[in-house]
Amino acid sequence: MSKYNYSLIGVILAIIFFIIGFIGPWYSISGEFLGLKSQIDIGLIETSISSGTDSNSIIAAIDRTEVDNTMYIAIITIILSIITLIGILATSFSVGKTVIMQKIGEIIGFLTFILAIITVIYYIVNIPDTSDLDAIGLSAGLGWGFGLFLLGGILLFITNIWSRIARQEQ
Repeated sequence: MSKYNYSLIGVILAIIFFIIGFIGPWYSISGEFLGLKSQIDIGLIETSISSGTDSNSIIAAIDRTEVDNTMYIAIITIILSIITLIGILATSFSVGKTVIMQKIGEIIGFLTFILAIITVIYYIVNIPDTSDLDAIGLSAGLGWGFGLFLLGGILLFITNIWSRIARQEQ
């Protein structure tokens, strides 16, 4: 396997992390009161509310009617990561001029990383203040979907660096 194929694997994993992270919860609120456990997972697409005891539980999903800018930026990030994948595939299968396709894949990959970081920062800046929740026994924090989306951006950045190193060694 050539060194450039590792970039292909990295981009595919980044896309998977972006998509799963996009679907997952970006913010979670949880707590327990008188044996009743509650969890609210707020995602870009839907919000799910679960509540119950160890033996009984109720789960409700609420579709979001209004879309915030984070969702749009995240969708553009996913589209750009797919374009990066296409550039790397074109390089792997020698479609077009290899050096040009490598540079296009690297440039779009870097722009995708920047956009992923902008998505994450934008979301953090616009999170509502939940410091009052601690007073009533609830804990709040970033969800696993947020973490996967951030991990996808970091993986894409590392893949981009690896791609540049592999190109310079050829």
